[in-house]
Amino acid sequence: MRKGNLSREQAVKMVGEKMVDAVESENCDFTGRLQTDGDESIEFSASVRGEDLFREECILVAYYYQDQEDLDAAGDDLGNCNWEIEGYDIY
Repeated sequence: MRKGNLSREQAVKMVGEKMVDAVESENCDFTGRLQTDGDESIEFSASVRGEDLFREECILVAYYYQDQEDLDAAGDDLGNCNWEIEGYDIY
């Protein structure tokens, strides 16, 4: 099951535009998480620490997913992949 249940707009309402912009400018990396629902996509994430709008410490995570075929086609440069954020989670 894919993670990232929040849209960008929902994340902005909870942690502010600055924190969302910050996580979007972070490099993502493989999470290594195996999905058990048959989804064979490869999961990547990026995260930043900060405070929500209530000044509570939190971590904002952006999730990305790639198909193995797209990763193979990218060769040695994963920058060739289409890096679109699937969604956000706040912990």
